[in-house]
Amino acid sequence: MLAFYLALIDDEPSCVLFEELYLAHRNTMIYAANRILHDQMLAEDATHDAFMRILNHLEKISDPRCNKTRNFLVLIVKNIAIDYIRRMKRKPETSYDAEEYAYSDQQNNPEEEYLEKETLEIIEQDIANLHPNYALVLSMKYSLGYEDKEIAEFLHISHDKVRLQLHRARKQLKKRYRQEGV
Repeated sequence: MLAFYLALIDDEPSCVLFEELYLAHRNTMIYAANRILHDQMLAEDATHDAFMRILNHLEKISDPRCNKTRNFLVLIVKNIAIDYIRRMKRKPETSYDAEEYAYSDQQNNPEEEYLEKETLEIIEQDIANLHPNYALVLSMKYSLGYEDKEIAEFLHISHDKVRLQLHRARKQLKKRYRQEGV
């Protein structure tokens, strides 16, 4: 793979720099991506994409073996791995068999489908009755699929505050459901 990257570089000093980067940090980058993705093949893909991006920014790197460079490379691969997760969440893969199975379940159990829909509506109403901040955070987390960090950035609050609001919202819902005997 290194030969592929080197073929994309025009001048000799950049080739030497990139080769040092690749040999020194490839395994660290794969490890960092794998900690996020939990899939070795995806981690290698994320590392490949990171190296493709790094090719365009070689002028920003002066010392290939310093900690600052390592941190820069790990940050790039982590961001790419997070992008992979976001894409997977937006477009979940389902096999043909799974779709057929889900379709056949819906056809065979209309009562179950109705109960699930009714239950979801009740939960959504209960969430809407919470404090507006709690309702918003819960909806962003579970309905829209945002991560805590993304919610914090969007609402301009700290990550800890998001976690605290989620905790309090869940606690209120649990208390309400216990009182109702659910």
